[in-house]
Amino acid sequence: MAENDDRLNSWKQIASVLNREVRTVQMWEKCEGLPVHRHFHNRRSTVFASRAEIKSWSRHRAEMHLPRKATDSAPQLASSHQNRIAVLLPATEPAGEALALLLQQAVRRLDSVRVEIGADDDSEAEFLLRWKEGAEVDCAVAELFCGRTRTVIWSRAFNLGQSPWAETAEQLAEQMNQGLWLHTILAAKPAANARSAHADAREAYFKGRYFWNRRSEVDLHKALQHFHTAAATDPEFALAYTGIADTLTLLSFYEMVSPTEAMPQARDAAIRAIQLEPDLAEAHTSLADVHLHFDWRWDAAGREYRRAIECNPRYALSYHWYANLLAATGQHDAAYAAVMRALEIDPVSLSIQVWAGVTSHLARRYDDAVRHYQKALELDPNFIVAHMYLAQALEQKGCYREALHSFDTAIRLTGGSSNLTAMKAHSHALAGDHRSAR
Repeated sequence: MAENDDRLNSWKQIASVLNREVRTVQMWEKCEGLPVHRHFHNRRSTVFASRAEIKSWSRHRAEMHLPRKATDSAPQLASSHQNRIAVLLPATEPAGEALALLLQQAVRRLDSVRVEIGADDDSEAEFLLRWKEGAEVDCAVAELFCGRTRTVIWSRAFNLGQSPWAETAEQLAEQMNQGLWLHTILAAKPAANARSAHADAREAYFKGRYFWNRRSEVDLHKALQHFHTAAATDPEFALAYTGIADTLTLLSFYEMVSPTEAMPQARDAAIRAIQLEPDLAEAHTSLADVHLHFDWRWDAAGREYRRAIECNPRYALSYHWYANLLAATGQHDAAYAAVMRALEIDPVSLSIQVWAGVTSHLARRYDDAVRHYQKALELDPNFIVAHMYLAQALEQKGCYREALHSFDTAIRLTGGSSNLTAMKAHSHALAGDHRSAR
């Protein structure tokens, strides 16, 4: 560690150095290896970090996330033919030439797309890209439409006064790649049928998924028992191994077991499932999450998530967890599109509804986040995870009284979580500061 004057003694100080919110840096520690240390005191702990280590990590992260050519990492479109994208340029635009150059730079990075620059609204292209002035000076909006239905697939506002043209082109092309890929993937081949399993093994597997979806520590351990029973009953039942992998991943993610103990087992189970069923979407999704949360191999995780979606475009969890990766890399528009696709497939999933809230939260759309959390609680008023995240979103909105109530509910449902109690204390302190400021 560095000298004492280089020491950061709280999440707030760490977040200040990185110019981010506390929630974001906590996710970076969990997902990206942000170097945060802990002192343990009986059953509680305090965090600390070195300013030098944090800045070194930040520089390394920036280098890892430099823009790359689309062919290196962008997903390939599912369609077998070359799609056409028509770029609609406004007739009168102060920066018309610069915008045209920007769009050409962006679309050249797209794979499997034939570009028509300067097309009109009557174009029969599969996709239309319209660039128009925003509501504010130096603001412009890019909108991608489905050519057949004229519905917006995604839109993105750009501050042209602050963002260099080349950087904006990189951002625009990456978002178009994700938007086009997510839109066209549902036209891919239907999922291959998984091997029929022993009836008792299938029953144990579905019982495991029931408890797995409830997300509490007790339920996750019950789920793990059922998945092991399924695997023991039918050792060649690939889905049983995906259940084992997914449960160990969540137990590690929620810090209920040690990652160094659980995640190698999760990887082995996911690989075993792929060996048994190479085109099983559940298996590739399980392996992708190991790459994301334990190996920190984000390119590998992205490939596995996309492979899962290609294997079965109707498997909701692959979109759900892919949204996690997209949000972690700052692609909030694509992340929200992915998680909403998951909700279309499984509209009554508590965990997907909550993650739609988390995706909105990470994009700082707190009203949308609260709405999703409340929808989850309409389905199950005792869903602990929804209460926990709702409290944090309400805190961000400055609704401290409501946030404290949600924390109280989550603490009661968990039987007195020390982590939640600490988070409540933080919210209570903010509420006190807010009252004194008024």
